[in-house]
Amino acid sequence: ACAQMADRLLHASAHTRILASSREALGIAGEVTYRVPSLGLPDMSHLPSFETLNQYEAVKLFIDRATSAVSTFSVTNDNAPSLAQICSRLDGIPLAIELAAAKVRVLSVEQIAKRLDDRFRLLTGGSRTALERHQTLRAALDWSYNLLPPAEQTLFRRLAIFVGGWTLEAAESVCGDAATSGGVGSEDVLNLMEQLINKSLVSAEDAGGKSRYRMLETMRQYANEKLVESGESDALRDRHLDYF
Repeated sequence: ACAQMADRLLHASAHTRILASSREALGIAGEVTYRVPSLGLPDMSHLPSFETLNQYEAVKLFIDRATSAVSTFSVTNDNAPSLAQICSRLDGIPLAIELAAAKVRVLSVEQIAKRLDDRFRLLTGGSRTALERHQTLRAALDWSYNLLPPAEQTLFRRLAIFVGGWTLEAAESVCGDAATSGGVGSEDVLNLMEQLINKSLVSAEDAGGKSRYRMLETMRQYANEKLVESGESDALRDRHLDYF
């Protein structure tokens, strides 16, 4: 409906321009898309001094939100590595960083970093004036996942079996099993994965003339929870082992 309305407006007025924010492109003629990247992150293997750490977007956001929560918060030589680790492990996702920063009311930066293995339980308590889906990290991902058609949900959770990325051939072999729930066969994987890329749930990158695909680790952990809930986890691990 939004795409149809935008298309009619643009045809009716030649000088109209529309700036739209969405999880996927509208798909209308003349559209130019810009995929918003995650916030800039420090290199964990070569961390800068804590005095210059706030030059990175993710760190700057954490400091800003942490200071709003606790006015005396400051970056020190002791907590700087943990702060950088939080931003890196949360993949530079703004909502996740904001929710983590708010926890400085009750936890030290070092404690927050140690609890990120259970990030969906930890990252709650967003602004009460925000949309419900922006009040917890899980709610935000639930919202996006629940909008997916069943076949896309099936492939999304199956792709969680890959840690560190995958090729199209690996996804077709490991995740393409139409006999199990979801009815996703190997011949469906390419088209479904394209839809997940369009919705910013999977990213594609060129690796020496051959595309590789990956999820942000936060997305992968969420997808893995869904995979375990589906009852397919053990069978998929066996297929993954057989392939490699």
